[in-house]
Amino acid sequence: MSGRLVRTSAAAAGAVVATLVAAPLAAAEVDVTNTETVQVYLEPDGGVDRARVYDQLDLTGSGTVELRNPVTTDGLRNLDGFGDTDTEDGEAVLETDVDGEQRRRTVSDFSGDLPLSVSVEYRLDGEVVDAGDVVGESGELEVRYRVVNETGERREIRFDDGTGTMVTAEEEVFVPMVGTMTTTLPPSFTRVSSGEANMGGDGRGGTRLTYALTLFPPIGSAEQEFGYTAVIEDGVIPRATLSALPVSPLDSPTYATGVAGYEGGIESGAALTEGAMTIDENLLRLRDGAADLLGGLIQLRNGAQELSTGLSDEAAPGARELADGLGDQLAPGAQELRAGANEFYRGVNGELAPGAAQLSEGAGVLASGLEERLVPGAGQLADGGAELAEGLQGRLAPGATQLADGASDAAAGAGQLADGLETAGDRAPELIGGLEQVGSGLDRVDAGLTQLYDGIGGLPDQAQPLVNGLRDLRDGIGAKDEPETLLGGLETIRVGLKEEAVPALQQMAEGVYNESASEPGAYQRLGCAVVVLQDIADRKTSGFGPPCYTPEQAVLLNTARPALGYDVDAVTDQVLAGLRDQLADGRSSLANPDDPMDQDTLYGGLNTLEAALTSGDGVLAGLVRLQCGLSNRSTDVCDRDQPGLLQGVNLLEDGVGQLVSGVVGSVQGGIGEPEDTPADETLRGGVNGLSDGVDQIIAGGNALVAGLMQLTDGAHQLHDGNLRISDGADELAAGARDAADGAGRIADGAGQLEDGARDAADGAGQIEDGAGRLSEGAQDAADGAGQIADGAGRLADGANEAAVGAGVLATGLETAADGSVQIYDGLLQAAQGAPQLVDGAERLSTEGASQLAAAGQETAADFGTRYALLEAGADRAKNEPLVNGAPAGATLKTAFTYEIPEVSGEGGRNITRGVVALGVFAAAAAAATLLRGRRT
Repeated sequence: MSGRLVRTSAAAAGAVVATLVAAPLAAAEVDVTNTETVQVYLEPDGGVDRARVYDQLDLTGSGTVELRNPVTTDGLRNLDGFGDTDTEDGEAVLETDVDGEQRRRTVSDFSGDLPLSVSVEYRLDGEVVDAGDVVGESGELEVRYRVVNETGERREIRFDDGTGTMVTAEEEVFVPMVGTMTTTLPPSFTRVSSGEANMGGDGRGGTRLTYALTLFPPIGSAEQEFGYTAVIEDGVIPRATLSALPVSPLDSPTYATGVAGYEGGIESGAALTEGAMTIDENLLRLRDGAADLLGGLIQLRNGAQELSTGLSDEAAPGARELADGLGDQLAPGAQELRAGANEFYRGVNGELAPGAAQLSEGAGVLASGLEERLVPGAGQLADGGAELAEGLQGRLAPGATQLADGASDAAAGAGQLADGLETAGDRAPELIGGLEQVGSGLDRVDAGLTQLYDGIGGLPDQAQPLVNGLRDLRDGIGAKDEPETLLGGLETIRVGLKEEAVPALQQMAEGVYNESASEPGAYQRLGCAVVVLQDIADRKTSGFGPPCYTPEQAVLLNTARPALGYDVDAVTDQVLAGLRDQLADGRSSLANPDDPMDQDTLYGGLNTLEAALTSGDGVLAGLVRLQCGLSNRSTDVCDRDQPGLLQGVNLLEDGVGQLVSGVVGSVQGGIGEPEDTPADETLRGGVNGLSDGVDQIIAGGNALVAGLMQLTDGAHQLHDGNLRISDGADELAAGARDAADGAGRIADGAGQLEDGARDAADGAGQIEDGAGRLSEGAQDAADGAGQIADGAGRLADGANEAAVGAGVLATGLETAADGSVQIYDGLLQAAQGAPQLVDGAERLSTEGASQLAAAGQETAADFGTRYALLEAGADRAKNEPLVNGAPAGATLKTAFTYEIPEVSGEGGRNITRGVVALGVFAAAAAAATLLRGRRT
């Protein structure tokens, strides 16, 4: 009975940890629950000794079902009765009518692959030893367990690399397995320590160790090593039990918070990558624009340098010399010429005409005077006027025209410079606008980090359903005084067995075998009946006495029997002999005085059953241990330091809180606070550093815009000055042309004067005949003198205007030269500062945004890989049977129990007592039936 009880309890434990409700089968409205539990018995070093699989089908509903359940056929036995299990092609075939609930249970040998492997190493005083070498020894014992998830397979997984692109990678995917390892160290183990176990007392002076195992990445590790150390006396190796089962982390409430954290990490990393890449693109545009601006500034600087050199070294000094020459030489000469011409005009009009009467007298004098003085002077005047006209027309006018053209070109260049600076000024706000967009992008990244920070902070609320579920589980466990709870139900069973079943069994055993003289058992009574029948068969006449005869009967028979003798016929003698033999046979099946636990007797069966209930590892003790396992406060014998399931639920509830707090603290710590700097090495610190850099670039850009505006104003002033220079040069050219025209007319007048003088000289001899013509010639001379005076006046005015224009030109060129120097200096500063803008944008891209994008992409890819591993593991947990598999339409999950045996040097207990007890009950029932049949 106890062996069967162990197997049934193991199956029930598997049902507790892995309850499955299959989809209804099409043939009937019946829910099928399939639970497979593999119990593995290990060697002390962890090697597999043997394994069994317990298969349980729970059918609930109404209708006829036909099931084909994959099973292991080696050693297959039916646990629900003595009938066989029908199998076909490795499947248990079941056809049954269901109306309510039915259960089918089988057990068979299991030789398949196990999902977990276990190895154990023992060290005594630092030396590796076998488990048996520890027995009876003293010293410091170290035990190390190693559990490995052996289900890993290389598979392809797909995940987002952080840029929106799905990538494929080959990773080792495990069936997610979780479990606990428990062992209880005896009181002889002292100074117990472990870096991995939860430790507590067992209520009897021992120490109970529990290890929680999460045997799959990325939440846990596929290989875990743990253990303990203790100082021992009279050493033993305690038994250890590993319980494990596959889980789907995507569906398990225990891992919901961690899975949500991975999903949030993927989304945050992708958002961070996208924002950083946008920032980086804008920074690269900023760098390229700054490089273009640098090239333009260098060209403007070189042009401004040439302009400044030309204006300072050539144009301004030349204009100043021209102004000086016009003011100092041409204008005074023209004034003297005009004064002489006026004087000549007045002389001719005032003296020549009135003196016409005296012409004859002075003809000779006049002729000689004209020939000696007037004619050569007129010739010189004509030559000077021609040279003046030629100089003005050939040098001054073209120079003034070239000056006008140069000033016009300078004005055009200054205009282009102004346009270029205006363009640069217009582009600069776009540059600053791009930086402001970068700043806005950083603000959005910071807002995203704030949202992530707040979202992570909301994890405790998301974990609340798990906490509520744990509270419901705690309420279901309940207390002993709550009959509707698990602890209350177990207490009812325990009390009923202890107070009713055990006394009844004891009473039955005493009724079967009791050596009391006053209340002998059935065995003793049947023995006496056999003795009496044998005495009758032997015709015994003396020697009667206890225990089969009372003293009174003994005295009576000892005295009366010899006299009375026996009167028994042959038939009666035969019947009594047969009855005696039957009673003797029946008596031997009731008890064996030499072996109270003889399983072939009713008395031995009752004693075995009582022992199974009351022994130290019996049913009642098991119920107490089960109650203690549920709660260490359920009974007085429970170890208060060793937590039960209820305390484990409380610890799990606390652990969930610590897990959530740890995730929240870790992620929020990585995000950082709004005031963090890059030195804090947080995301917000990096974003704040980028934002400060962008602000500095924007400030530099604003200063650049201000400088460009100043350069633009100077270029416009240069353009206006050049236009004024061009206008003055045009006026100078016009004045020079007018002066050249006047000089030409002077030359013409002087020629006419020379001709007139020659005519006067020629006609001096003919004064008498040419007096009239002399008067006409004098008038012509007066007209020519007037023309000379007019031309000389215009020449003087033109020279004065040209001098003024040349002065204005010189002043404008000097101003332009100063402005060009300022432009050059400003462009030089701008050209020197522009590379810093290019380098700053490059560094901000390389050292800031690119690294931020890379970090975001790495984060998203890392979380994506982890989540993809969880998805792949969940798929394996749902769709891959680890043992035999489930019937069609049913969902299967399995549980595994690994037993590492105790090594103490003592013989093992008889684990088949349960089966013997069942045989005893059956024999007792048969004996009772036989006795009742004989009585009738």
